[in-house]
Amino acid sequence: MDRIGRAQFLKLLATGGASFLGLHYSLPAFAGQRGPLSPWARLRFTCRGGDTDDWNVHPNGDLHLIDAVRDQSTANVEKRWNVADVAQLDSLVPFPFLFMHSEMAPELSETDRANLREYLLRGGFLFAEDCVMGKHRSDRSGDEFFRRMAEVDIPKILPEAKLERIPNDHPVFHCYHDFQNGLPHMQGVRHGLHGMTLDGRLVALLSPSDIHCGWTNGDRWFGNGKRSQALKMGVNIYLHAMSRAADA
Repeated sequence: MDRIGRAQFLKLLATGGASFLGLHYSLPAFAGQRGPLSPWARLRFTCRGGDTDDWNVHPNGDLHLIDAVRDQSTANVEKRWNVADVAQLDSLVPFPFLFMHSEMAPELSETDRANLREYLLRGGFLFAEDCVMGKHRSDRSGDEFFRRMAEVDIPKILPEAKLERIPNDHPVFHCYHDFQNGLPHMQGVRHGLHGMTLDGRLVALLSPSDIHCGWTNGDRWFGNGKRSQALKMGVNIYLHAMSRAADA
């Protein structure tokens, strides 16, 4: 089956060929009516001190989210854990959605930033999230990744874009599952979900709350119901990014 990119997905949505938002109450009627595959990928990058392994923790969490997206919507996400190398633009562009995750601060080169800039300008979407494990922390703040991305890398990747905390009434919290209180919190510093907007288009989301660990083993690590919360928020983020990205 052919794969689909984010730009193609949005064109299909505009013509009614890939509409699924709001259909969770009638999913059985759409069984077997999935469209072309949309691939998932984790971004590979180097972290503080030259660490080349902190980006790939708990890959099963990604697969759990893919299962949730497929189970709760008609989106046809491929259940495969792909790797996109930030140092190679050709490795990024096949993927309409990239997940970036680590505990330590990224060490992105100028080439890395230029590649991410080109990827976003071409219509790609980045979801970057702080892992809060405590193994590699350089201080006790628990938000090293978040602060580095917000204060250094995102301003250099797209200096013309606007990065700000997303209010609780933003569509990303209500487009599929309803989160009246905003981003569900697993662990870490409560900065809230931040969005990067360029010319009215949401191109990236930055989270400090480690919902990925919620996808992985949330009930055991954070308490009953946390895994469901984290997966539902992940579903919202993916569906919003892939279908309503024109909303500021």
